[in-house]
Amino acid sequence: MERPTERGGKEQSSTSPSFGHLLLVWLFVGPSLWSLGSAVAAAIQAELPLSTMGTGLLFGTVVVVLFWTAGFHPSLRASFGYFLAEQGIYLVLVVGIATAFAPAFTSWVAVAVQLVSISLAATLVFSPVGAKIRNWFRRHIRSLLKLPPQDRAANRE
Repeated sequence: MERPTERGGKEQSSTSPSFGHLLLVWLFVGPSLWSLGSAVAAAIQAELPLSTMGTGLLFGTVVVVLFWTAGFHPSLRASFGYFLAEQGIYLVLVVGIATAFAPAFTSWVAVAVQLVSISLAATLVFSPVGAKIRNWFRRHIRSLLKLPPQDRAANRE
């Protein structure tokens, strides 16, 4: 009789993440959406009851909470990976576009760059296609460094 209760408690904790988990996911995923919302608000230049920064904060928060409510509860590791990937991709895109098209870097180009970096980072971190890319990259780096395959190393330990 006690085992189903214990089991039910474990299942419940794994299916309903805490509010702290949501806050940490928002900390890692929210800033990119916050900056996207701010960039869109600045590009539209409409009179809004919120500042550009406030609009971005509201946009980022609403998107993260909507995904959370829909059942998308990424791990903290994946959220942090998204944070790093998005920052890196955005930096590469901005430097590449700014050097190639310096005078044409308008506010709408900034919005497009942010959309592309968010989309690429989300695909790389949260999708099965991204898992295949990460595994290929990991195998390639291990072979370049002449390290044994990861499966054999795990079996030896």
